[in-house]
Amino acid sequence: MRKWQTINLVVFLVLVIATSTMVYVLERTSFSLPVEKPWHLSPSVHEDSLSQRYLDEYKILGKKSLRRQLYDSSRTNVFILVDAWGVPVQETVLEDEFAYFAKSPHVFALHQRLGARNIHAERVEFRDGPENEIYLFGGDSLEYDRPQLVGEIGFKRTLFCQNCGDAKMVAAVDSLLENDSLRFIAWTTQSSRGGNKDSLHKSLKLIADLTARHPEVNFVVQGSHRPVLCSPEIRNSYKFHWVPVVILNGKE
Repeated sequence: MRKWQTINLVVFLVLVIATSTMVYVLERTSFSLPVEKPWHLSPSVHEDSLSQRYLDEYKILGKKSLRRQLYDSSRTNVFILVDAWGVPVQETVLEDEFAYFAKSPHVFALHQRLGARNIHAERVEFRDGPENEIYLFGGDSLEYDRPQLVGEIGFKRTLFCQNCGDAKMVAAVDSLLENDSLRFIAWTTQSSRGGNKDSLHKSLKLIADLTARHPEVNFVVQGSHRPVLCSPEIRNSYKFHWVPVVILNGKE
């Protein structure tokens, strides 16, 4: 009898030890697994590092908003956020994009952008200053509740054109510059938001042609964030916290 009690006790202890070990291993494994972040918070492999070539060739602008750094109170200012325009890992890609603006007086720069969403860029870049006269947007105005957002930022007028491409919005900016005496115009583009290279190049050419027609205006063209509505491979081919900047017809 005692023999069987001893055997049962040994079996029980073995089961307790085995169960405890298994629980410990599972807990350690589950805690050690990487947590998948949402796409707009997931850093790329290359995250913040800029190559030496980027550091040597372009002006580097920090976290401070470009409105504070580049606004020219003596002239009309047009600040343009180009959706899904980020700093690519491959330097020659950015060279091709900057080339559209090379014929006008320009400064090419890289700007540190902490958030990877348009509404973050709009709040940071369009909020500063009392002369928020008109804001333009050619996408779905209900997205991110933009009417309320624009009101919070402090614009006196808005021009929403539901599902209008960048060509129509360039024409609208062109008309404003021809017919109105304005100090500050802000526009967020839409045509390149999907991360398509051809769409981005078309938008950049449209904007470059616009800036060439108005040499008296201070244009600041900047990316909103790296492409995000695309494959992980495309997202990870861009720097996470950097966007391109073109300063045209203005002061450095």
